[in-house]
Order: sequence, then structure tokens, then C-alpha cells
Amino acid sequence: MMQILSITDGHTAPVVERVLAAIRAGGTAAVPTDTVYGLVCDARNEDAIKRLFAMKKRPEEKALPIFVKDIADARRYAYISDAKAKFLERVWPGAVTVVLHHKGKLPAILTGGKDTLGLRIPDHPFLGILLERADFPLAQTSANISHMPAAKSCEEVEQYFGEKKERPEIFVDGGVLPGASSKVIDCTGAHPLLLRAGPISPQDLDALTREGE
Repeated sequence: MMQILSITDGHTAPVVERVLAAIRAGGTAAVPTDTVYGLVCDARNEDAIKRLFAMKKRPEEKALPIFVKDIADARRYAYISDAKAKFLERVWPGAVTVVLHHKGKLPAILTGGKDTLGLRIPDHPFLGILLERADFPLAQTSANISHMPAAKSCEEVEQYFGEKKERPEIFVDGGVLPGASSKVIDCTGAHPLLLRAGPISPQDLDALTREGE
């Protein structure tokens, strides 16, 4: 069975330390985000990343995005101009994954061998503390089996992984989550391009882009 830790009673700090210790040791965790429950691991650890793919039954050619703590951290792993940084300041933190050209500092399996990488600063208190305490980004993907609905509650995560041989070492129960997918924006070109709709409409994206001009 998975080890289940609750943050619904407000005891966040000790849970963060236990999750961080597990991830630093090469483990994986199921955690709440500002959208759905996610599976996370050290984005520098190729073996841990392979476990995420195996858990989800996800094809390895499908890249995984990463969580970062701030834009300065994002710039360590992706090419971000000052103009793009200003745009990111308006959409982060939040449920927005941004695709950028990466600097090749993370395992190739994470990016599916592509020259691009998805990055996001999540707007969730637990994840914010976890990322601040960590000295590395987190590879992340929704906590479900590929092509199945994303988990929004503790019960749904347990249904997917509770009895499986390949499962997260730790599950953090953060209550019932909103359940909406993040928006995906391609920022590899001169202007942001909406790849997947989410909490920001195309009209909002256009307005945000004009603000930076």
C-alpha cells in the first residue's frame, strides 16, 4: 500500500520534508496541484522518470513537463528572453504549462528526445513549499493511467495505483481538487501559441500578449 500523508489538517512542513526525502532518494510521489493530482519525481533522475512512465503506462516518446519554483529557475533549463520572461510573469504561478526550447541539462527521456520542454510554476501552497525546499525541478504528470481521467481525489488516486506493483512511494492527500487541465502555450516562436485550452481563453492570451508589446 502507498504511504498516505495528509495536509488537510494544516501540518504541511513535516509532510514536505518526508516527500522531499523520498524524492531525493530516487522515489516518486503523488501530490495535489492547482489542477489535478500529479505524479512527481526528481527531474534530473533518469531512473525515477522511467518509473513515472511505467506507472502511467505512458509511451516514452511523449515528453513530461517540469515544475519549477520561479522564472529564474526556469531560465536554468530553458531559453527565456526578457520579453518572454515578462509574459511568463503574467501567467505564472498558475495552471499554465509553457513550451520552450530547453538547454539540454535534463535527461533526454524527459523531453522525448525533442529540443523543447514544458515548464510550469504551480499555484498550490504545498507544491510551492516543496519546490522552494528542493534544489531541483520536478518531473510531473497527472496521477492516472494514460488515456484515463485525471485523479481529483484521494480515492481516485488509490483506485489507479493503490494495488499496483509500480506505484508512488508517498501519496499526499490534499482533499478534492478542481480537476481542470492546465493550459498549454507554445512560446518557442515570436508570439505565444495556444496548444491546449484551459483556464485562460484565447482572447485572454491575446490580451496578455498585447500587454507585453
